[in-house]
Amino acid sequence: MGLFSTTLNIFKKEQSEIVEGLKHHLTKRHLSTFKRIEVTSDNFQDILESEVYTNSGVFYLITEKPGNWTTIIELNVSLEESFYLYELGNELSAILNTFTLSFHLHDDDVVYYNLDNNGKSLDGYNSNVQYFENDPLPKVEIIAQRHDPQKFLEILPNNKNVDGLNKILDRGYWQAFDNNDLDKDGIPNDLKYDINEEDRLKELGQYLEIYTADSFPYANWCEDIKKVGFSKCYLLKADK
Repeated sequence: MGLFSTTLNIFKKEQSEIVEGLKHHLTKRHLSTFKRIEVTSDNFQDILESEVYTNSGVFYLITEKPGNWTTIIELNVSLEESFYLYELGNELSAILNTFTLSFHLHDDDVVYYNLDNNGKSLDGYNSNVQYFENDPLPKVEIIAQRHDPQKFLEILPNNKNVDGLNKILDRGYWQAFDNNDLDKDGIPNDLKYDINEEDRLKELGQYLEIYTADSFPYANWCEDIKKVGFSKCYLLKADK
C-alpha cells in the first residue's frame, strides 16, 4: 500500500484561533468531547500507538505558524460516521475568515487540493482525473475539472508566480492531455509523464512556503514530522 496523507493549511491564522474554530465546527458534527494530548519528540510514536491508533475519535495535530501558514495534520479518524479533514476546509475558511488549502495524497498515486476562502470554493485540483474512472473521460469533462492557479495570486509568496505553480501542477497527466498524448483508455502514452506524487506534493508545499521554501514535512509526516517542534504543536482529540 502506498502513502495516504491529508492536511489542511490555514492562511495567516494563529494556532489558538484554529483550535477554537475546529472545536466550533466539530460540535456541528456531533462531537462534544475535546482533549489536548501532550506530545513531544520522545513520546510521539508511543502516543500514536497507545492513543491515536487505539481509541475512537478524530486526532488532529495543529502546528504553529512558521510563516504565513498553520497546518492541521489528520493523524487518524475512528468514528462510526467518519468524515475527513479535507471536508472541513470550506466551513473553516468561513469561520476563520481566511483562505484554507487542503492537500490529499491518495495511495502515492494522485494528489488533490481544494482552495477555499471565506466559505467560497475557489479552485480544485486532481493530478490524474482518469485515476478512478473505468472508461476514458470525454475532453469536455476533463477540461471542466481543470485547475486555475490564478486563484492563488493573493497567497503566493512574493518571489513566486502563477506560471511556476502551474508547471508543478501540470507535470504528468495534464501535460499529456495538453500534448494530445493520452491513449484510448485516457492514460498518458509515454513514461516521460510518470510522476512521483509524494515528490509533487512536497514541491507544492515548498513553492507555497507552507512550512519553508526548502521543506514540507507534512506530506509524509510519519517519516518527516520530527523536523517540526512538537512542543509547539497542539494534538487535539475530539470524540462524542
